Order: sequence, then structure tokens, then C-alpha cells
Amino acid sequence: MNASIDPDLVKTVQKEVNALRNDIDQMAFEEEVNRENVKKVLHDSHLVLEQLRKRVALVEHEQGVIKQDQSSLCEKVNTTQDQISDVQQRVSYLEDQQKSNKPQINYGNLNNFRMYNCRTTRGK
Repeated sequence: MNASIDPDLVKTVQKEVNALRNDIDQMAFEEEVNRENVKKVLHDSHLVLEQLRKRVALVEHEQGVIKQDQSSLCEKVNTTQDQISDVQQRVSYLEDQQKSNKPQINYGNLNNFRMYNCRTTRGK
């Protein structure tokens, strides 16, 4: 079995093998580039998520402070409202007391008050 090899066929096969090798190398390179890009995107995503976690923690802390401040403010408002109510009761009490200490003029006790005639008292 003596087979002859066609040199053109060998050249063509070698050319195709080299092209296939180049394609595989190119695919490997592109795959490596894609892998590096994916790694970069994952790293960047991790950084963004970490920043978001910190921001959420800060917002939650600030929300807690706001709730405490609101609670404190509500207590102060309630205390102030109680004090206002107390003052209003005192004022009402004092007004009632003042009214009861003032002599009231009505037709029944009109005779108890002396009436002065301004014309006659000036001339004397």
C-alpha cells in the first residue's frame, strides 16, 4: 500500500488546521476577556452593594434617631398641653374667685350703695 499524498491537499489541510488553531486561540482569548469582564462587573457590583449596605445602615440609624426625637418631642408637647390645661384651670378658678369677691350691683342691692350727685358735691 503505497499511497501518494497530494501536496496541495496537505497544504490545504495544514492551512485549515492553522486557521482552526487561530480560531481556537481567538476564542480562548475572547473567553478570557469575557471572563475578566465578568470578574470586573462582579467586583463592581460587590462594591456597589457594600456602599448600599452602608447607606441603608446609616438611614436606619438616622430613622432611629428621628423616632427618638419624635418621641421626646411628643412627650414635651403632652407635658406642655398638660401645663396649658393647668394654667387654664387656674385662670378660670381665679376669675371665678375674683367675680365672687367683687360686689355685684343689681336691683336688689342697689340701696346698699351710696349715690353721689356730682353737681352737689363739687360745689361744697
